[in-house]
Amino acid sequence: MFIIKNSTQKKLIITLLVFSDILLSLVALCLTRLVVTGEYTAVFNNVYSIVVPVFFVVFFFVMYDLYTGQNEGVFNSALASSLAVIAVTVFSAGALYLFNLETASFTVWLVRFTALEVFLVVWRTAAAVLIKKYGKKTTCLILENKNNTSRLARKLKYASNYGREVTYYLLDEDNKDEIDAVINEKIKLFDQIFISPAISQSLTDKIVQYAAMTDKAICVLADFDRVSIMRGRIYQLGDTPVLEKKSVYMTKLQRFVKRIFDILVSLVMCIVFLPAFLICAIAIHIDSKGPVFYKQQRYTVGKKVFNVYKFRTMVQNAEQNGAQLATDNDPRITKVGRILRATRLDELPQLYNILFGHMSIVGPRPERPVFADEFSKTVANYDMRYCVKAGLTGYAQVYGKYNTSVEDKILMDMIYIVNYSLLLDIKLVLLTVKTMFNKSSTSGVDEERAQVLASEENEVKRREETLRMLGLKKETDEEAYQNTGV
Repeated sequence: MFIIKNSTQKKLIITLLVFSDILLSLVALCLTRLVVTGEYTAVFNNVYSIVVPVFFVVFFFVMYDLYTGQNEGVFNSALASSLAVIAVTVFSAGALYLFNLETASFTVWLVRFTALEVFLVVWRTAAAVLIKKYGKKTTCLILENKNNTSRLARKLKYASNYGREVTYYLLDEDNKDEIDAVINEKIKLFDQIFISPAISQSLTDKIVQYAAMTDKAICVLADFDRVSIMRGRIYQLGDTPVLEKKSVYMTKLQRFVKRIFDILVSLVMCIVFLPAFLICAIAIHIDSKGPVFYKQQRYTVGKKVFNVYKFRTMVQNAEQNGAQLATDNDPRITKVGRILRATRLDELPQLYNILFGHMSIVGPRPERPVFADEFSKTVANYDMRYCVKAGLTGYAQVYGKYNTSVEDKILMDMIYIVNYSLLLDIKLVLLTVKTMFNKSSTSGVDEERAQVLASEENEVKRREETLRMLGLKKETDEEAYQNTGV
């Protein structure tokens, strides 16, 4: 979605969080110097040992989305801040040693790490609790066309949204009293207005105009056209403003930088995760019969075919009856395989695909030709993902859910391609580590529940609730069933 809003409250929360993080980082680092040396004056002997870690605290907290001003939940805040402190410790020690700014011992860094973890994680956890308990929740109004309801609108209504209270209106666009009631009376009561793609363009324009004039956040469904203009350039063609859409292809310099990043990160990860490789291999061998690794054909940049390597997570001959997508409780998945999939460790062998140049660290996940060819026919703009190399992780893997639709994942891939930068790659790698520990990343509104929510009976109930909240006359059962779309 695209959100247009200037929230003073959110800015104040972010400012307070940044100031508090810096202050507590300074306190933790100064106390560490005092404890290690036992002298007050030693705190100011080496400014770099204070400034560099504080810089990385702010940097990695930004990378872990800890300054969005949104309530992402207590566990998510604690987890993200804890992982950020680990990154702060590693990169601060590396930078200070590399540039010969400090030669602190392992014990000193262990004490610093402990102090930062205690001060920052406790503070961020407490802040999340306070925001959740006392913070003002964002009120969101979803406007939907009763004759052509959207699965996305239902997902926004019923999916888990921290800090958001959602109201769902099924509108009759031909009913002037109903539309007037929404525009003149209801919109002003909410902070955020989501307009379903099923709402006509003429009504959308009216709602957008009124909502913008009353300082409300306006949300519309992201699509390929809107994503492609995110980084567009506006210029004058005579006396006519023209918007030039950004190319979805990377420049030669971007491709070069990305390749260097891929090689360095994959080499480091191969060394760091070598013990994990051995443990996974032994566990797979003990758990079930068959090879430890398996390979499959996948598509990458330019729709080129390559063999992707993974740890085997299913029983041997799992596809003897033909290729089929894995499901949530798939009986073909082994006990060890279920753990490997949940922690994403089954993807580790793809580090060698990255070294060989078949894949990138970050990019759209590679799909099997048998499924990708079908998606190319049925999903709009699906083949745009082949503008970049397939990735070990990606935007859709970080911000999507286990059962996020293919259409939504393609939009996320497009957002990544259009907004590519080295910093975005670093951010997505860091957030991928977080998803490995966060079970909610595999949740969502599953298909069975989606079908129940989309039933004719539930749609009629939503329509009746809309009329009740608008204070309008209730439709007869016959009118309701005739006028409700699923």
